[in-house]
Amino acid sequence: MTGYKADMVGATKLDAPLLKTPVAVQAVTRQTMDDQQAISVQDAIIGNVSSVAPAPGGISYWQTLTIRGFTTTSVSGYGMSQTYRNGLMQPFVINPNTSNVQSMEVVKGPGAVLYGRVEPGGFLDMIIKRPLETPYYSVEEKIGSYGLTRTTVDATGPLTADKTWLYRLNGQFLHSGSFVDYVTNQDGFGSGTITYRPDTRFKFNLDLEYQDSIGVDNAANFPAIGNRPANIPISRYLEDPTTTVNNPDHYIRRFVGFDWEYKLDEQWTIVNRFAYANSRYLATGEFLNCMYNPPYPTGCAGASAVGDGYNSVIVGHNVLRSISGSLDLKGKFDTGFLHHETMFGTDHLSSSSANNAYYIFKSQPFWSSLPLFNIYNPYYAGTGLWGQLSPSAGFALIKKQEWQGIYAQDLISFYDDKIHLLLGGRYDFASATSSTQFSSSSLINNALDLANFKAVRITDHAFSPRIGLVVQPLPWLSFYGNYTESFSLNNGLNSVTLAPLGPQKATQWEGGVKAEFFDKRLSATFAYYDIKKTNVAQKSVVAPSGVYDLLDAESKGVEMDITGRVDDNWSIIANYAHTEARVTKGEAFNPADPLDLSKEAPVAGHRLPGVPDNMGAVWIKYDADGALAGLSAGAGVQRVGAAQGDPANSFQMPAYTILNAMLGYRFAIGSTHVTAQINVNNITNETYFYGATSFTNRYSMTPGTPRNVLGSLRVEF
Repeated sequence: MTGYKADMVGATKLDAPLLKTPVAVQAVTRQTMDDQQAISVQDAIIGNVSSVAPAPGGISYWQTLTIRGFTTTSVSGYGMSQTYRNGLMQPFVINPNTSNVQSMEVVKGPGAVLYGRVEPGGFLDMIIKRPLETPYYSVEEKIGSYGLTRTTVDATGPLTADKTWLYRLNGQFLHSGSFVDYVTNQDGFGSGTITYRPDTRFKFNLDLEYQDSIGVDNAANFPAIGNRPANIPISRYLEDPTTTVNNPDHYIRRFVGFDWEYKLDEQWTIVNRFAYANSRYLATGEFLNCMYNPPYPTGCAGASAVGDGYNSVIVGHNVLRSISGSLDLKGKFDTGFLHHETMFGTDHLSSSSANNAYYIFKSQPFWSSLPLFNIYNPYYAGTGLWGQLSPSAGFALIKKQEWQGIYAQDLISFYDDKIHLLLGGRYDFASATSSTQFSSSSLINNALDLANFKAVRITDHAFSPRIGLVVQPLPWLSFYGNYTESFSLNNGLNSVTLAPLGPQKATQWEGGVKAEFFDKRLSATFAYYDIKKTNVAQKSVVAPSGVYDLLDAESKGVEMDITGRVDDNWSIIANYAHTEARVTKGEAFNPADPLDLSKEAPVAGHRLPGVPDNMGAVWIKYDADGALAGLSAGAGVQRVGAAQGDPANSFQMPAYTILNAMLGYRFAIGSTHVTAQINVNNITNETYFYGATSFTNRYSMTPGTPRNVLGSLRVEF
């Protein structure tokens, strides 16, 4: 992996070259992240990979994505991102750290054949830095707008003279304010990896991570008035700081994992991976629950002026655990004129989440005695909500899931290595248990009254096939197609009947062209896809706070990605996507009451919220040589089309254009290398919005960051 282009990807778990892979995969390299000074996952992915947009999430820490029209989480979950780490799922990841990440792979389309429970649009796999034989040390300091400071360290090398034992340490400390009043984030992270390789046949890696984040988030986000975002400053904080600032969110995560591989001979290899994560998340959020917004009915008693509303408060304590593992046997052999790259494997995922929460919603009788909150003239003297929190308005929810799968695939190459046929299949055994306890006084003390829990267990199993074909008439050109099915439990219940929701299923047809140019320094991919997803969990139009209905949706589109280096001086990342993501089976439309958006009914034909119809981006970098060697300059533009804001398609988030630029200089002081860099993002100070949440869409858009500057100084030795 050099510069902006990845030569190999793990999408098929066979480390096949991109041109032989009948799947659309895009990698964001460490070089890309450094050049653009990307700190978060969304910073690294958005604009660098086609068909990817920020997902509805509501909490900026969650860093969820929409890939090919579908989010990486389901509405019946907690909204937390489900990322992969070195090929293993890591559910419930909040504020994922990138300081120890070497690259990020976006695998598009249903990947369930090899990876189990994933959303059909695709998933993100974070590839972690590994120890190096040659000693390397770096310290970097970033300083930017809104009080941002970030210190990172990276140290690696051999522990023994014979280089049998290697190590790598990464660390980060970040502190930042925000363009939104009162919002802060402080994050500490440390990781360590030990590698043991006694010979050329065996390698073992042990990983440890610890993360501690505390901050005040912008859970309320931004409301719509009419069919557009409200005309108020994007810096306005729409929560009560006397509640949130005094009770900040706090997230602690511990992780341990290992992987090893053993070469039985020159053809066969065993690979084993394991990961365990334990995290706690204490969250306090206040958000608009209703707002006077003619002509739409709101149910806000006493609200008479546009922008009048009532806030809700929810306090939650979450304990999240997951264990995941996989065991693969990979081999290469020939049968006549056919060359096989074969794999057999099994994987396991076990996760649990225990959530205690208590809340105040608009139905509480004491609301009439509280002051109205108006978005045009917010009341920050204390709404009195915090003092009204009561165990009688609480609930506890425990979710557990078990997921076992067995799978096999064979990449068959023939006709002078010009045709590659991928055959694969997976059988899943899945179970999910949801237990709910309402209105218990023991919740305040985080004590669960298990005797009063209502528990329902869901079990299911399914076979998912995958077939792909690559025709490679020239060494630099290939045509590919694939058909894939996927299966996933909704892991949710109808909160009135407690009946389990049906499993999600999806199918995809995809075809495209891949090419490499300039001695394989530049890659290009063009793809067309059509994904159909059934049994998508969605808020009920009867009781949107908790009951789920099921709908069907389809996303189809075209996309293009160009990544790499044109010559020794010029590098480029360019992409474009046109996406048609719509509901194909939803709630019946009621023409007699077309404005009742409290239901936010997803009607067949409606566009899926948060999915732009068109997206495109270009980033170009120039590395000087000769007398100016060490100087680099880059610039980019992102154009994002309009997107619907809610399932009812009652308001839109307008299209926007963002301009970014960077300037850097790398020089040597003896054997030490120093890099000074400055990035300016959103140069024109464009106001834009994305990702209205799935729960309170009309009140929860996310405003984009205004013009901001980020400078850094990195010392490597």
